[in-house]
Amino acid sequence: MKAKKFVFIIAAAIVATVFFMPLFSMFTITDAETGKIVFNDRMIDNKEFYTSFIHSVNRMPVNEYYRIEDDHFIVYKTTFYAYGAGMPDFEDYKQKPVLVDGMVQIDNLDIKMDSFSIFVGTIANHSLTINNKTYYLSDFVEPGKSAIFKIKMVSLYALLRRLYHE
Repeated sequence: MKAKKFVFIIAAAIVATVFFMPLFSMFTITDAETGKIVFNDRMIDNKEFYTSFIHSVNRMPVNEYYRIEDDHFIVYKTTFYAYGAGMPDFEDYKQKPVLVDGMVQIDNLDIKMDSFSIFVGTIANHSLTINNKTYYLSDFVEPGKSAIFKIKMVSLYALLRRLYHE
């Protein structure tokens, strides 16, 4: 009887450890104010996605393209319709802008980041397009707050909680 109880306790401890231990590498978006993971997706090397927003001055879309490599985000391209206030100057990256389908495109940026944040605007309509689906950041994070993009190790519990509590 004691042996069965001991085996049960050990098995329960192993199951609990696996359930609550961060074992899965995931692409996450976290609400900076609450610390809650509001979006997660499987982390696969060379996965690509882009973020978009409407520029506050010229009211035209700006797109930033990312690739995930070795648990880092690589900004590899940006597109926009016109230079304006607040638009980045990529001269430091030795890149030449080209015109593609009416948009300014700057390739081969190769900017490596462990994480990044986006201030979710009220007018900018920030979005994330990944796996051929577009998500509006204001659906995850209150406008006027920041969303933090990061590769994180998460537990099975966190994944299931996110999946079933939306």
